[in-house]
Parts: sequence; C-alpha cells; structure tokens
Amino acid sequence: MQFKLPVWLSGSKTEPERKLVAADLKITAGKPLVTISSLKGPRSPALLFVAFDTVGDIANIDQARTTVTEEIKALDPQYWVCLISAREQMEVLQEPTPDRSLLQQKIDDLSQIGKAGLLESIQPVADLATRVLLNSDVRVAVIFITDSDIGNYRADYLNPPVNASDSRDLSRRFAGRVLQEKISRMTAGMARTQAPVFIVHIDPGLDPLNRSYHNGLKQLAEGAGGQCFLSKTPGDIQPAVHEAFQWAKSFYLVEFSLTGQKSGYTRVQILPATDNAKDPLPHLVHPTKIFFP
Repeated sequence: MQFKLPVWLSGSKTEPERKLVAADLKITAGKPLVTISSLKGPRSPALLFVAFDTVGDIANIDQARTTVTEEIKALDPQYWVCLISAREQMEVLQEPTPDRSLLQQKIDDLSQIGKAGLLESIQPVADLATRVLLNSDVRVAVIFITDSDIGNYRADYLNPPVNASDSRDLSRRFAGRVLQEKISRMTAGMARTQAPVFIVHIDPGLDPLNRSYHNGLKQLAEGAGGQCFLSKTPGDIQPAVHEAFQWAKSFYLVEFSLTGQKSGYTRVQILPATDNAKDPLPHLVHPTKIFFP
C-alpha cells in the first residue's frame, strides 16, 4: 500500500535553509526499515484546500478573509488553491485554480450566515485531500479557517443526557463528556488522513466548553499530521493565519510503500539516515502513526 507523509525541518531560524534528499532519511514502520520511493521538497507543485467555517463576528471574519487573500497572493506560481465552504456540510466554492484574482473574488463573496460545521465537514475535506494526494504528483494540504462555537452547531454537543432515566449516566455529571467522546472517535478517523490539516480558530471562546472544544480541535489537527492555531485576541488572527500557511507551504512529502502489515494503526518514525556530528539534521516533525486497512 502506498503512503505519503509530510515532514518538516524544525531548526533554528538563524541557520541557513537546509535541503533534504531521500538519502538523508530512514523510515521505520513497526520494526522493519522502509524504502523511500520519492521525496518532494517545499518548492515542488502543491495544492492547498482552504476551507471556511465562519459564521460569527463580522470584524474577525473580515480580518481573516483579508489575511487569507494576502497569503494566497503571496504564494509562488506552483501553488494552486481550492476554496471550500465547511459550514454545516462541505461545498466546493472554487475548484483548484492558480487565478489569484478569482480566488479573492470568491473569498469576498463568502456568506457568514448559517451554523458551524467544522465537526461535520473536516473528515470529508481531509478524505478528499488524501484522495487527491494519493492520485496525483503534487503535495496537498488543508487549511481550515473557523470561528465555530460549540453551541452553534445544529447537533447538540452541550452535554445532552444519553439516557435521562439512568442515574448512572455520567454524561449528565461531567460537562463536555459528549463532546470529548465524539472528538476521540473523530481523532481515530483523522489518523487515516495523509494530507496535513491545519486549523485556525479566530474566536477566543473563553467559556469551559469552548476551551474543551478548542483542545479537541488541536487533537483533530495533530491526528491528521497538522497543527491548530488559536486566536486569543483579534490581534492574533493575522499571525495565526500566516503561521498556518507557512506550515502548509514548508513541508517535504516522503513517499513509501508497505506490504504484509496487519490491519490497524502502525507507528512510524522518520529519522536521519546517519548521525553526522559536523552537519546534523534539524529536528524532524512528522505524523507518528499510519493506518493500514
């Protein structure tokens, strides 16, 4: 079975940029070493899925849209972008295109009316990105822009009782239990995703249930090999969006195949091929497990 995983070099920003080649790395999946079939660098062609789940404060939304538009305009020519509405259900707003003016127009025309939808749409978007990744010769990443409030979903995640007649029903005693159980199930599914997913939340949501929700978003993003960036104030929106785009642009894509594995999740390690004391590799950041069907 074919696998493609993102790898980042995490070193000092004062050091010159290091370029990886396949010979620099070794991969273990379980115990055996795995042969790397290809390695694509950050300057190779890429497709970014940018998904909007924004239905809240218009000032925050406008700032996020403006920043996303600026980030897209600053992309190198090898980047194509696909725009997705993630409110309530996934909808493709603009098929992949290099046309920056068209993308800006579609972003400007986005509606902010509706219910939050990230929990319903993140897996379909991640699955779509993974299918494109495995069936193409480009790097693929997903960036979610969301202001979702856990109380603004059509589904009730505000701790409804599973069985009101059962005095032992713990969901009625511990706030957020229903949400935590859902996030746990979703995180297991997101581990099947091979395209990295980044979530930028642009609304602080300081109540306990939304803090629990934000922790859940962090689990989902990291389960898909990505990161979650939380804006605690409006001033955090621009740097959070910028950081998400930096991560989405800067990864290497390592490709390899596995056969004969048992069905289920397998631990994976991507390590330097040799210990070179004179020229050591910076720390490697990558997903830690893969799913073998």
